[in-house]
Amino acid sequence: MADAFRIEIEPARLISTGQELAVLRMALRRQPHSPFLRARLATALLVQDQFDEAIALFDDGHTLDAHAAEILVQAHLARESEADNRRVVEIVDRLLPLVDDDAACAQLLADAAKAHRRLGAAEAARAELEAALAFDPANKDACKRLAALELDGGDTARAIAMLDRLAAQGAGHARLHAARALAHARAGRIDAAREAVGFDALHYRGMLDTPTGIADLNTFNDALAAELLAHPGLRYDRYGTASEQNWRIDSPVLGEAPMVRLLLDRIAEAAERHVATLDGLDHPWARERPDRGLLHCWCVMTDGVGHETWHVHQFGWLSGVYYVRIPPSVGTGEGPGGCIAFGLPEDIMGDDVAASYGTRLVRPEEGMLMLFPSHSYHRTFPHGADERRICLAFDIWPA
Repeated sequence: MADAFRIEIEPARLISTGQELAVLRMALRRQPHSPFLRARLATALLVQDQFDEAIALFDDGHTLDAHAAEILVQAHLARESEADNRRVVEIVDRLLPLVDDDAACAQLLADAAKAHRRLGAAEAARAELEAALAFDPANKDACKRLAALELDGGDTARAIAMLDRLAAQGAGHARLHAARALAHARAGRIDAAREAVGFDALHYRGMLDTPTGIADLNTFNDALAAELLAHPGLRYDRYGTASEQNWRIDSPVLGEAPMVRLLLDRIAEAAERHVATLDGLDHPWARERPDRGLLHCWCVMTDGVGHETWHVHQFGWLSGVYYVRIPPSVGTGEGPGGCIAFGLPEDIMGDDVAASYGTRLVRPEEGMLMLFPSHSYHRTFPHGADERRICLAFDIWPA
């Protein structure tokens, strides 16, 4: 019998992201030749979508190591211009022979493939992705992008063979399981696609246990909403996420954050109980259960038009959401507005295949907790109300 699954909660940040930027800028001015400070500042700038400034940090003759090159590559990819994509290819071509870490080589090649794909060079991208997976069979980006190339070319058998080969080499992550579902669905094997996701057997939905010392969930949600709305990290949108016209808090656990901490304690307890019910289940995702998990969270707030596009959580093993505030019209509505849906993305699969697979629509309630495998494709719909929809989303990363 496997050891009990245990979850640790991510450490609290001591300062906000804005304060961190100010401190790092000051530190680099005092030690301008420190590669460590330069990379830390560039990383913080990436998180704040300040790509031009991040690139400028490396444009004055500083030598790039693999870590700095990856930061610079991500900043160029985020600007999405043809010139930036060509610059990514140049950086990788120049630096790759000097890198002696297999995982770093794999990531640089996966990034170069993304740039080549944008430039219309699909075969160059394919070669880079195959090379990336030879360096590191567990590289998530390379797996996702090579599977997408095969599916775009209509070769579902080749996609499945590639995924089987990676699994045999020990790879097991959300991108691999999600790609397997897409490949089966594209080949018309809808039952196999549903089995690859395993949503019905693997997800959980229920009301949160009221934290100790709080009168009821309504009182707790009021205090939690107030804490989140006053959070200094609240920002509008962020590049590279599924959020469209949403407010976000990337790191809600700031300082004491008492209500967020109470919530995460309850989520960890519920997730541990849920995972215990899955012991012995014959599904690849369940068999890959880590011994320990790290609970990482963020907050999403949506006004009337905000929503999340189809996505999976590639870094998680188990993911979920807790609903803090739901506009009354969502709870009483009959359409999809404000709901979360699980299915397959129409823009990848096509409307007919996505419809054949089916969509599971879940109407949120205040105080409701959902848990689901991180490889489950999901999205949300605009709610159209004047009130704000507030939820806290999270991943449990293998630790």
